[in-house]
Amino acid sequence: MFVYSITLRPWLAISVVGILTTIIAYVNENKLAARMTPLLPEDFGLATEVNSLTKFVNVGGLVLLIVGIIGIVIATKILAIVTKRIFSLPSYLTIRKDGGKKHFVLIRVMFLVITVIVFLLSTNFIVNNKGVKYQHVDFLDTTFTAWNQERNYRENGFLIGFLYNCGKFEVKKPPEYSKKYIDVISDEYKKIEDKDSEKQSLKDAEYNIVIILNESFYDPEILSKYYQYSGGDVTPNLHKVANKYPSGQMYSLDYGGGTANIEFEVLTGFTNYYTNTVPYTNLIPKTGEIPSVATWAKKNGYNATAIHTYYGGMYKRNISLANEGFDKFITSLEIENFETEPGSEYYNDKTAYNEVLKVLDESDKKQLVALITMQNHTPFNDALYDGERNFKLTGNIEDYDEEDVKKIETYFQLLHGSDKYLGEFLGELDNSKEKTVVLFFGDHSPGVFEKVVEEDINLSRLTPYFIYSNFDIDLGDKNLPTTTPNCLVNTLYNRLNIKKPTLNYLLDEVCERHPILTATYFGDAGLMQTEALNKYENVTYDVLSGKKYWMDTSSW
Repeated sequence: MFVYSITLRPWLAISVVGILTTIIAYVNENKLAARMTPLLPEDFGLATEVNSLTKFVNVGGLVLLIVGIIGIVIATKILAIVTKRIFSLPSYLTIRKDGGKKHFVLIRVMFLVITVIVFLLSTNFIVNNKGVKYQHVDFLDTTFTAWNQERNYRENGFLIGFLYNCGKFEVKKPPEYSKKYIDVISDEYKKIEDKDSEKQSLKDAEYNIVIILNESFYDPEILSKYYQYSGGDVTPNLHKVANKYPSGQMYSLDYGGGTANIEFEVLTGFTNYYTNTVPYTNLIPKTGEIPSVATWAKKNGYNATAIHTYYGGMYKRNISLANEGFDKFITSLEIENFETEPGSEYYNDKTAYNEVLKVLDESDKKQLVALITMQNHTPFNDALYDGERNFKLTGNIEDYDEEDVKKIETYFQLLHGSDKYLGEFLGELDNSKEKTVVLFFGDHSPGVFEKVVEEDINLSRLTPYFIYSNFDIDLGDKNLPTTTPNCLVNTLYNRLNIKKPTLNYLLDEVCERHPILTATYFGDAGLMQTEALNKYENVTYDVLSGKKYWMDTSSW
């Protein structure tokens, strides 16, 4: 109707829309087949993504596409001729042959306005989706799934899926926000940064940095009050490392899920406390380049590579990680040699660590590698796991549902395997000539310890983290603070005793006064806003939803 109101030629309008629809459908289907990611609005907003769409064109498919377009043109032309001969169309349905001015301009404008208004009204609830992970719309009997766009498009169709991703969720604007205030914050912490000149620059460092987000990696020993089990130590390599290197506990943002939010905080240093959304799906794809551990490493002579042993389109990582500065993103589609655990669909940690070692070995240049694993990902269903279970629940086992017991025992076995591969990976680094520092952490607990959640929700949020090196370097004492993900990389910088970007000098203050920054920890009481938090909130807003003044005035 929109095209018709402009051209006043109904069959031309059908032809134009048909051709565009065919081209979009072709690209979308081929992108889905090749990358497990549908065609997103961001693909048209980023020049590199537009160019990459040509990768999903094959000769055979292109020939069929051209034939289809020619078919549409011929069919609509024939139908235009036939209908013109059969029906005597009113003059306002087609352009007058004499080219006169009596083209019913008012009717044309009315059609155009009505079309636009109806479209905006009917799609407003989709575009303004508030950035939630799941949103059920009763009258459509459909659910929007922000974290998995392949599923979102498959269940809701291309149009609704595409429109859903057109919405831009914005962080709430702080009342003090202005360029002047951001400049004041930047100047304050740049002065502190300048005084830190005695510290080593990362540019002069001679080691690689590996950041490992290990899916659902948890330490069962802290659950001894609730879950007793036989079979020995589930994570002996974790405890071996923790006894030798700095280690502590991270207070996770979520229980049983929310990996992308934790990953966002670790890699950027920003907090979800003020965004209240999923930044990877709702903010970063549209905001462009943002500061991260990758941007800082690249400024100091590093290559930056991200690895995820699953599909890159999940949580729009393929776009978000590029905006965070990673030059290369290796996913399950690029990994040629892989293994899985018995009955699991996910690549195991051995595969993931081998890919890290491959990246470290391929170049003489210093490497920053961020790894996101999948081995310990849910489900832990008994029917899906066909391996042995060496760790059996004991004690008051009658208090637990039989199915829950099997899930926990399955998880323990997967975790034990994950710990084994961790030990093998660190052993490979110990024997390597490449100097490497590792920041390792579990993103959240596995979501099978309901009794712990009911009785001690804070205990269910604690996951292990440690800093390891395969060469002689002073990493400080062995006790790392209990903190939320936004402070992990800042802790790493401090233990390496290196100069940091401006944001991290603000984080020094935030992480010291507010080491745990997540709504779950404070409950209904909330968190009292301090001056440090107020500055942190303004910088977070500026970079993710504001004018990015911070990017112009700080070293990031």
